[in-house]
Amino acid sequence: MAVAYRTFPLGWLSEQALVFLEIAVNNGKYKVIKGIISPVGDAYKKKGLISANHRVTMAKLATKNSDWVEVDDWESSQSEWLETLKVLSLAMPVDFSGTWNLVSNDNFEGYMVALGIDFATRKIAKMLKPQKVIKQDGDSFHIHTTSTFRDYSLQFKIGEEFEEDNKGLDNRKCKSLVTWENDKLVCVQTGEKKNRGWTHWLEGDDLHLVFSSDLC
Repeated sequence: MAVAYRTFPLGWLSEQALVFLEIAVNNGKYKVIKGIISPVGDAYKKKGLISANHRVTMAKLATKNSDWVEVDDWESSQSEWLETLKVLSLAMPVDFSGTWNLVSNDNFEGYMVALGIDFATRKIAKMLKPQKVIKQDGDSFHIHTTSTFRDYSLQFKIGEEFEEDNKGLDNRKCKSLVTWENDKLVCVQTGEKKNRGWTHWLEGDDLHLVFSSDLC
């Protein structure tokens, strides 16, 4: 499985980029799930290069009827020219998609105490082995957590605040905002408990989750 990615400095990028992406799809070596065209920024300073805004518009017009190729304007908005490998490492989000099973936890009891969760609920929660299913589409996420105690679904888009209902845990509602910090998903929650939130990241085949609060 692969993403076909192409960065182009030239003013006539639209059709040429599509040709290169079609070649990647048809070579039979990979299952291509998405094609991305990334116009280079004005800092590339190639003679005769039209502005990045115009090239992004051209690319979007060329791909408007495509069901698998999209245009990413992150590279075009940068103030300095970046090599393709660096663009890929910075602009392409980590893929958290998958089914994840709890293996271990550390100090979850302390976190629940900090949130004021009652004794009986804490004891039940400590024994659970929840499963988390994450579906990611770029910056859009759907996270479904299941256990014998409760099911919980969460949908959000990076950089867009949403209301989160922690029903079944401490039963508090809060405003949540998830952002990228390098390859980590960082959530800041605003509500009754100050500086509450969580951080997700991948290490090899393991998904890590850290809960945070001022009181733990």
